[in-house]
This record gives sequence, structure tokens and C-alpha cells, in this order.
Amino acid sequence: MSKITDYNDISRSYDSVREPADACILKSLMESLTGKCVKDMDIIDIGCGTGNFSEYFLRFEPRSLALMDASEGMLSKAKEKLQSVPPSTNLSFKHAVLPNMPYEDNSFDAAMMNLVLHHLEQDPDGKSFPKIVQTFKEVLRILKPGGVLTIISVTPEQLEANWFAHLVPKNKERWHKRFLSHDQLKNCLSEAGLTLKSAYNTLTASYHPDHSNPEGPLSEAWRRSISFWGTCTEDEIIDMVQNVTRMKNEGTLQEYVDTHEKLGIYGALHISASKKEVQ
Repeated sequence: MSKITDYNDISRSYDSVREPADACILKSLMESLTGKCVKDMDIIDIGCGTGNFSEYFLRFEPRSLALMDASEGMLSKAKEKLQSVPPSTNLSFKHAVLPNMPYEDNSFDAAMMNLVLHHLEQDPDGKSFPKIVQTFKEVLRILKPGGVLTIISVTPEQLEANWFAHLVPKNKERWHKRFLSHDQLKNCLSEAGLTLKSAYNTLTASYHPDHSNPEGPLSEAWRRSISFWGTCTEDEIIDMVQNVTRMKNEGTLQEYVDTHEKLGIYGALHISASKKEVQ
């Protein structure tokens, strides 16, 4: 269960502010690296949230699709959403807290973890990520030989590239310890026995359509849609609101956004695919 965000509460409004960004790319990676079509795959959505990504994959009628999450509220929303299931797809839901994955060995052709990793370490130091490695070892166990894990994550460089992160410098430093660099992610995957096959950055925050709204941080609903704000102190939020309001009144707020927004250089998201090699 995330200690950053109350997803049982957030689940009520999550779908109004989030999109299944780059799901088509995950599908392409899964198919190219396994040599199978989605319709012939058993897939698991680890940390599924309200099922946005699973909803996309259901269009292609996978053989089975398993959704697991630590939030009962998120799972409930996913069950409500995914009512129209292709008759050829075996759809299932499980409540589980990572790194525990209550599935048999060699069960899945593909697994996906979308914006999940930063929730796993309880007290991250930015150097070692034992719970993430343990989670990857569980993924290795439940993947079939030749199976693929796709990950959507955020790097420390991409955190810096988000304009709003600079509004609360101390919280930005906290999040530096939560996000893995590309090399750290590669090392964690290798330690778990997975081989990194592909990785790149996307240049737009398509997962959060209202990302560039200069007045977004003034809205509690906007802040609640982004985990970053969940670790701010009350005083930090008060100071931030005062500063954003001042810039708005002075007419300098858009200039602030333009100065600090660097997603076009460093990317908004890091997408990777790794494989359980056939022995």
C-alpha cells in the first residue's frame, strides 16, 4: 500500500485526470519481444489502479488479463469499468501488496508496471532499492520463460524537468530519492534476473492532460492527481499557494512555467522493457 497517496480516496476522481499514456507502445514492446500477439497472451497489470491500461489491452482480447492492486478502492473502480469483457478473455482481480504476488510460477507472458515503482520503498535513500528488487524477483518468478516486463517510470532528471516540482524545492529533493535513474533501474532488473531489452523517454506528459495548467497547483483536486504533492508538508503547500498566487497577480506565472518546464529535453516518462531469458 502506498504511504504517499490515499488511493482509496483518490479512486473516486482518478479517471478524470489521468490517461493510459503510451499503452500502444507497451503493446508493441510486448508483442515484439515475445513474438506473440496479445490475443495469445496471459497478461498481468501490476498496480493496476482503476484499470486504465487494462481497459486498453482488453480491446485486443488477450487470453487472460489479471489485475492486482494494493488499493481496494482502485480495484473496485476497475471492476466497475471493465464490465464488457471479450468472451475469449479470462479476467481476474486480486488485492495484494507488493512485493507479494499471489500467482503461480511461470503464469504470464507479459507484465506491466505503470508509475508504480516510486511507491514501493518506504524510506528511500536514493542509492539502494531493496523492495523494488524484491518485486522484480517476484515478477521474474511469475513470468513464463521468454516473458516480458514493461515499466513506465520517472527518472530524477524528469522530475527536475517538471515545472511544478520547483515550486517546493525541499519536496523535490525528497522525490529525488524515490525515482530511479536509467542505470539504477537497469541494475535492479539485472539483480533480479531480468535483462533490459529496450528503453527510451517520451517527451509529452500525455498521462496528465492538465499538466501545463499554470494555475493547477492552486487546485487541491489538481494536486491530488499527482503523487508528488502527497509528501508536501502543510506549511509547504501554504507557501506554494502564496507564491503561485503572487506570480499570477503579477502576470509572471506563465513565464515561470516556461522557464522551468524541460520535458522536451529530458522527457516526461521513462519506458522500458525487460525479459526473462529462456534457459
